[in-house]
Amino acid sequence: MQVYEALIYRKRFSSKDKRRYRSLKRGYEGEVYFDHLLEQLPGGYILLKDLCLNYNDRFFQIDQGLLYNNLFYMYEIKNYIGEYYDQDEKLYHISEKEVDDPLIQLKRSSSLLRQLFHQLGFTTPIVPTAVFPNPEFTLFHAPRTDKIILPSQLGQYIRQFNQTIPLSPSLQQLSDKLHSLNKKTSPQQTLPDYHYNELKKGMRCPSCSGILKDIAKNSCTCRACGEKENLQHVILRNIDEFQILFPNQKITTKIIHDWCEMDLNWSIRTVLKKNFEKMGANKGAYFVRK
Repeated sequence: MQVYEALIYRKRFSSKDKRRYRSLKRGYEGEVYFDHLLEQLPGGYILLKDLCLNYNDRFFQIDQGLLYNNLFYMYEIKNYIGEYYDQDEKLYHISEKEVDDPLIQLKRSSSLLRQLFHQLGFTTPIVPTAVFPNPEFTLFHAPRTDKIILPSQLGQYIRQFNQTIPLSPSLQQLSDKLHSLNKKTSPQQTLPDYHYNELKKGMRCPSCSGILKDIAKNSCTCRACGEKENLQHVILRNIDEFQILFPNQKITTKIIHDWCEMDLNWSIRTVLKKNFEKMGANKGAYFVRK
């Protein structure tokens, strides 16, 4: 998501990349919404997010995991919008196009997770659940199963966790172990191709993502929407964006000056010295975040 957000106003996306970005954004918004519901629970639980795990060279992902009352609640979040129907254990959009069925994904992921638990020496039962959080989602012919939570069922579902139950040491150990095994990126992850020279340079507005042009001494104002932002914040935000896109590239005054495409050498040097640690000297100098 961060890579797509950083790229979308700096290069021309193909139709495929646009669809992928919209899908990622909708999925992320669904996870954030469900995450907000879980974080309101009274206590005695551990919430795990965006796990990418590996068992016997088979990777699987878990959108959300809830450790509660000696159980591992495993969630697959599908932020689908519109009308869908279930037929012959397959999921279809009302247009009759088949879409990914979360129950199939859950079956594979929960099987691999159980095997991983066994390998690690844990016997914690797994409760796999597909969650459809979007209120604009309708599922016709929905199967009668507690493995699916529809939008109208969310409130009642969350209320079942209304008791604070002491967290057992084994759940904390399991959480620590899963965190240590979590991969930051999935090998199945697909990103659009991009190269530094093809990307549009300049500092982006945080509101409309247009390129900022009007630079005052300590602030920037967007000509498109009028948003005003502290100059240091703008530079730091664009440095973060550069590091997301080019994590192996060293941060130098020259490269950030080129990336921001503004005559801000003094301001960039000031921001780098204040927020980063200088490594090396002269032409070989670069900066790492403190």
